[in-house]
Amino acid sequence: MARARTERMLNLLFVLLNSRTPLTREQIRERVPGYGDSNEAFERMFERDKAALRDLAIPVETKPVDMFHDDVLGYRIDRSDWLMPEISITAEERTYLALAASAWQNAQLSTAARQAVSSVDAREQGAEISVPVSLAKGRRHITEILAAIANGKTVVFDYVGLNQSEVVKRTIDPWRALLHSGHWYLIGFDQDKGEVRTFRTDRIVGDLVETKHDILESMPKDFDLSAITDTWEHSDKDATIATVLVRPGRAASLRVLATACEIGDEWDELTIPYHHESQLIGLIASSCDVTRVKSPQSLQDSVTRIVTTTLSVHNFGK
Repeated sequence: MARARTERMLNLLFVLLNSRTPLTREQIRERVPGYGDSNEAFERMFERDKAALRDLAIPVETKPVDMFHDDVLGYRIDRSDWLMPEISITAEERTYLALAASAWQNAQLSTAARQAVSSVDAREQGAEISVPVSLAKGRRHITEILAAIANGKTVVFDYVGLNQSEVVKRTIDPWRALLHSGHWYLIGFDQDKGEVRTFRTDRIVGDLVETKHDILESMPKDFDLSAITDTWEHSDKDATIATVLVRPGRAASLRVLATACEIGDEWDELTIPYHHESQLIGLIASSCDVTRVKSPQSLQDSVTRIVTTTLSVHNFGK
């Protein structure tokens, strides 16, 4: 329940942040998954989410959707109101910031942490930063996808499916961006296939481009998102189970994928379902200093191989 609400609030945040104009409650309900079917449930959850964002100092604005309909209110987040002002940081504070970035190395925010350190130019101020080699794939394209959804524009990108080796160009009318089990997904109408398709964003190759063309197929009002997510849940029954040991408080990117976690003094034992090794290898390898693969042996061998190869390429020695 808590994770579902967090995912819903993240979706709401990105939709409001990337909308050029205020969105009505009806538009928000269409674009943000997780609000349920009943009007009463939507109103209750939306008010709670809106209040939670404001409690986090995220300025959710309420204003008329346009100058001709001042009785119809919409919501958005103005980027200029959310940007931090310039700050002055001492050399000692830069050092602490560098240490904090290192602590986030294996978490979902590792890229943002390294960018924050870079933005204050810590290296030139004498702070020693040691950032291990990272193999984890970042969460790309989300801003572009949500902007295209808000603008009602078709997107184009190259994509490699789970069981495919060839890169295929896709032309999609984007309907929803969804965070599910630690992965971002784009759900929309594939103009070439003529049907609704789902795409995992970390399998998009290169840039995702918002075109100038309006979408051809709008999302139906009775579109059932749960029919897609229920399929994902049922597919977990046929998944391979990985048992991964992680140090307490570390490897957040793996913890969000776990269906069970047994807490220990030195190691926590995670149970993670997966359908293809590529789903886990990068995450585990990038956290190799705080993780161990207990089973299956094939996954353990794959992680060992990629870590050894990476160390060799970067001349880190044995």
